[in-house]
Amino acid sequence: MSKILKNIFIILVARPTFWPQLIFLILICFFTNSCAQSNKLNPQNRVTLDNTEFRKLFSQSTGRKYLQYIGYPDSYFTHPELKYPVLYETDAYWSFPLLFKIGNSFSYSHRVRDYILVGIGYARDNIDVGRERMYELSPNKQDYGWAAWCDGINCRMGGSRLFLDAFKKEIIPHIETNLHVDTSFRALAGSSMGGLFSLFAMYEEPGLFNGIISVSPVVDWNHCWIFQRENILRSKAVGNDKKGSYGLNTKLYMAVGGAEDHQFIGGI
Repeated sequence: MSKILKNIFIILVARPTFWPQLIFLILICFFTNSCAQSNKLNPQNRVTLDNTEFRKLFSQSTGRKYLQYIGYPDSYFTHPELKYPVLYETDAYWSFPLLFKIGNSFSYSHRVRDYILVGIGYARDNIDVGRERMYELSPNKQDYGWAAWCDGINCRMGGSRLFLDAFKKEIIPHIETNLHVDTSFRALAGSSMGGLFSLFAMYEEPGLFNGIISVSPVVDWNHCWIFQRENILRSKAVGNDKKGSYGLNTKLYMAVGGAEDHQFIGGI
């Protein structure tokens, strides 16, 4: 080390014009080292969400192991005698922290009743979320348009029915058996492909969810299949004699982002 410093001193004496370059190099080394140090996070100093936990659940319906992201209201632990409605959401690996904190704000301001948030994700490391959600949130296959990329990586589509079975037979019963749940009201929320799945659940299992939140749903999926499906269900309920009636015993909230593609907004 002393030899290196000696050589640097000789260079500086012989070439005074080298000072600016040296200062520049020192600054680069300093900031590069600082950045490298800052990238080494201390696990003990991580930011965590209070009143949340993970629970794993294996589904016989889909053959998959899910990671349930569960968020509780503050009153859950201080008032064990109370029971709470549940809001389920898809794509929890992306949206759970945001939705949980927004819910806390609404609850704090008494704009909504306290509720339990249950997000559904995947209990495997190094998983391709894009491929997995494309399968579970799509009701059937679309081989054109933006979804054509799926063919290139051999990802499956059309798993919505099995995913909905997992909700009905395993996810919901598990939550309502193990938590303090008000079973008279449950809701499902999703956006984009998750929004399409929310609409799928509303039509295919009416009454399973009392509320549906569908944000920017991909209603143009497979030549607007969801509308075709609604027409079939409506015609079947009304009957050839037109004496029947068709209705869904649920509340639907649907919204779309203003910056979405015009054709996409038109479908919604």
